[in-house]
Amino acid sequence: MDVNGREIRRLIREELTKTDKAEIKRMITKEIDKSLEKELTKALESELKSKDTKDEIGEITKKVLKKLYKDLSYHHPYIIDRIKV
Repeated sequence: MDVNGREIRRLIREELTKTDKAEIKRMITKEIDKSLEKELTKALESELKSKDTKDEIGEITKKVLKKLYKDLSYHHPYIIDRIKV
């Protein structure tokens, strides 16, 4: 690839279009998402092996379900009435 000095200067001065900027942003976001997902997966896998973490997740889940049930029963009883037994 034989490129002279004038061609190099033109390439350096070339402005990025909005499409180029959006593409760069999309690529960076995708890479960040991939690396973040990988790190979170690694951290959670090691944490989920401990009994304390499992118990804590269970307690949080119970609290959420209790609050959801209370909200549904007080504010939206028709939803519970639609459940078929």
